[in-house]
Amino acid sequence: MGVTLLKNLPPGFTAGFTRGPLTARSLDPDAAGRALAEALGTPDAVVVRLKQVHGARALTVEEPPRERRNILLGEGDALLTCQPNVLLAVASADCVPIVLLDPDSGWIAAVHAGWRGTAARILDAALDALEERGVSPRDLFAAFGPSISCARYEVGPEVVAALREAYRDVAVPGDAVRMGGAGRAFVDVAAFNAAALWTRGIRAERMIASSLCTHATPDLPSWRRDGAATGRILTGIVRLSG
Repeated sequence: MGVTLLKNLPPGFTAGFTRGPLTARSLDPDAAGRALAEALGTPDAVVVRLKQVHGARALTVEEPPRERRNILLGEGDALLTCQPNVLLAVASADCVPIVLLDPDSGWIAAVHAGWRGTAARILDAALDALEERGVSPRDLFAAFGPSISCARYEVGPEVVAALREAYRDVAVPGDAVRMGGAGRAFVDVAAFNAAALWTRGIRAERMIASSLCTHATPDLPSWRRDGAATGRILTGIVRLSG
């Protein structure tokens, strides 16, 4: 299993995602998390994951974890912490993984945003939770991991309707939805999430986009391409100690 680093982050943080023939589904989830921590240069980090449910619940690691090296925190689709040496990891296979960090306060977050979670405004839930802890979205950096591209993600009208209704107050780029045939459309889920970040005040120069499409990249798992038996990408972020 290889790992690609998410670059251009401020000092004091490291983030990246897994790729290659061995994926999170091929390995024990704890082993995959530990392999990601090792590759990020934080082999002793506590790895925190979620039981992801495509919703809008954000969970927080408030206290320094003790003893356990691998934690399944609960049901949700976003993780937050300000604790150092804690790897927040989300799994995806076409959905949009996003990591957030505030270089001043040290708060970090990892978000899993499929179309359902995007329609539920999971990213806003994470931003709200950070604001409750004194973090202004304007101070954040955001980095996107690989997800399915608009050209490869054809959906029915119910998906388009749900996203447009949820983002009626957000200036989403017009080409985030491109009409196809028979009432279907191609959707850029990442663009909806990017628009949510812009609306909350995150500057464009602090947003790092992935150029990788899961469906079009052979060594990345894709639900649409490979079906339910496909693996998972783990995308994670760590605040470094010291």
